[in-house]
Amino acid sequence: MYHNYIGARYSFDLWASTVLWCRLMVGIKGGVLMKRHLILIIFCVWLGSTGFVSGSFQIYSKAVKFAKAGKSDFAFMYYSKLLRNYPMSKYRDKALFATGEYYFKISGFQQASEAFQTFVDEFPNSEERLYALAYLLSIANKAEDELFAQGLERQIINLQQVSFVFRESKEIVYRSPLYQNYKAIIHIDKIELYVEGELFAKVSY
Repeated sequence: MYHNYIGARYSFDLWASTVLWCRLMVGIKGGVLMKRHLILIIFCVWLGSTGFVSGSFQIYSKAVKFAKAGKSDFAFMYYSKLLRNYPMSKYRDKALFATGEYYFKISGFQQASEAFQTFVDEFPNSEERLYALAYLLSIANKAEDELFAQGLERQIINLQQVSFVFRESKEIVYRSPLYQNYKAIIHIDKIELYVEGELFAKVSY
């Protein structure tokens, strides 16, 4: 909710300041903008928004570059910067997943749980949802939170049952924003999830 407020506030401030600048540039007559300057106003707002997109893309590109090079620490720094500076960017899902991965990797389980839970809540139809739930399940097991773990297992099973992809596939592979390789193997009675070839989580049903 906080991220949504910050993103909306930023977008409003960007729009408002751009329009104000345009008013000063083109002049106001009787408190109403002259119609012949409408195109200029639209162009000014568009120009401001493209700066927003360009800035988020540059940060995302640097994060991906470091992730590809295996420098997860630097990749994490840029993904975190992306979430702070552009909380409503189109790369938000990737940044959330990547920060969750990194925190889990360094045993920051509370922060990892927050990142993955936010990801699951905000992107319910994402292809990465299965792996985010698996991370949350692993964290719940580490914390010996049986009730929460059981709920997560049910979500994973339900996801497997209703997904068209899962009905048609026995094996699903995925490369994450931190460039880790994931694999889910669907059996008749269980789901196994692997990270970099190692068994990470297993759910029986």
